[in-house]
Amino acid sequence: MHYIVFDLEWNSAGRANRVDQAIQDIIPFEIIEIGAVKLDEAFQTIARFSTQIRPRIYPILTGPVAAVTRRHQQSMKYGLNFQDAARDFFDFCGDDYIFCTWSESDTATLLMNLRYYEIAEQLDALCLDVQFLFDHVVEQADTQRSIEYAIDFLNLKKNQPFHQAVNDAWYTGQILREIVLNNQQEAEVADLINRYAFDPNLNRSSQIRLSDLPDLPAIQAELGIQSLVCPACSIQLQQIQAWQLDKNRLTALFYCEIHGKVTAKCRFRRKPQQRYSAHVMIRLDRDQAQDALYPQEARLPDQAAGDQDEVYVT
Repeated sequence: MHYIVFDLEWNSAGRANRVDQAIQDIIPFEIIEIGAVKLDEAFQTIARFSTQIRPRIYPILTGPVAAVTRRHQQSMKYGLNFQDAARDFFDFCGDDYIFCTWSESDTATLLMNLRYYEIAEQLDALCLDVQFLFDHVVEQADTQRSIEYAIDFLNLKKNQPFHQAVNDAWYTGQILREIVLNNQQEAEVADLINRYAFDPNLNRSSQIRLSDLPDLPAIQAELGIQSLVCPACSIQLQQIQAWQLDKNRLTALFYCEIHGKVTAKCRFRRKPQQRYSAHVMIRLDRDQAQDALYPQEARLPDQAAGDQDEVYVT
């Protein structure tokens, strides 16, 4: 088995690309570059892949993308069409591999483009989010970091420019290798993959909004009577940890019988006239360690008795 670490650059509508809103809703980001490295079972780089893509939907380079990638508008006229680039990429991947990326956004964007161009409806590989792995296993700061930050944190060499897809993929591979090497005594590689790998085809998150609430206790009470469902399968979730105040947000833990742990985070803010609004994010937990999955008897006592409406935060 190989590890395919890939990185994408993409463009969006911006103000210059006049595209119908319906199209923008289907494909808000169009891939303009794919870079990847292939790692063997020892996490050594054995091959590289890089291709430029000539955009069809958003051909005018937006300012933020130009600033990050240091590309010029002239470069948007060159490259393969997406269909050919995608086929070359999957030929490079081979038959037995796991995807690795820096954040989940790359797999979501790749899948979005594949579906739009009618190449594939699913990605036939599990994926590791190396950014989350770095935070959860190494730094434990509960903060999204850049690739360069992680490279500096781990004291790895910086010998090529950042924000070029193939280079960022290579750096991500180096970070992954360092994490694995530093944790080999605590867990086998297979355990690490089983714990953190996810299915990129699943809808992993959903959100709800609450508004016009008078105070924080009212938000807590409203959350207590919400019937939340799994974002991947819409099955009603079992609550296994009550809503708790954590700095400027409320958090809770749920369980889906099919997809395991589900986290919920509620951020709130005061609106005019001293009323509150709240934004609740429900997402599949990316740490699916078996010893952290709660069996039926470990649910909240109120829920085990079937009285879900009486679960309130104190």
